[in-house]
Amino acid sequence: MKNTWKKLAALMIIGVLLFTGCAQANDSTTDPAAGTSLPVNDAAKAMQLEKSIDGIVSISLKDLEGNAVDRVFSADEITTIQQAFNESFIMDTAYIEMIAGNTMTIVLEDGREVFIHSYGDENYIVARIGDTTYHLGCQVIGKILLEKTK
Repeated sequence: MKNTWKKLAALMIIGVLLFTGCAQANDSTTDPAAGTSLPVNDAAKAMQLEKSIDGIVSISLKDLEGNAVDRVFSADEITTIQQAFNESFIMDTAYIEMIAGNTMTIVLEDGREVFIHSYGDENYIVARIGDTTYHLGCQVIGKILLEKTK
């Protein structure tokens, strides 16, 4: 009789799990960053505008030891990097405080410097402009920071 109750209880638990499920529904119409990027409101738009860069003078890469990486960016690559940075989305999630791959320093015409690093995920970067740090979704720059160099 005890075994019957145990089997019945196990079947009931399995039945509940089958009917309720454990995974989230897959809605292909939603944004993959939903729930992690800032909601689109006036404050978020102001932040997005504040982080925009224009007039890149130079871009330099350094490895983990701080040595300059021999990589020259073409005018097209610079335009692509600027556009990718300006179109990147600001994340409101925590990030790992470590540097993986190369670091990038962008010098702008207005004298500002943008320091960018990766924490190992090619889809996300951390950028510092002045005293403000941004956690950004930016695959273009993330891939550059994590690419292997000679």
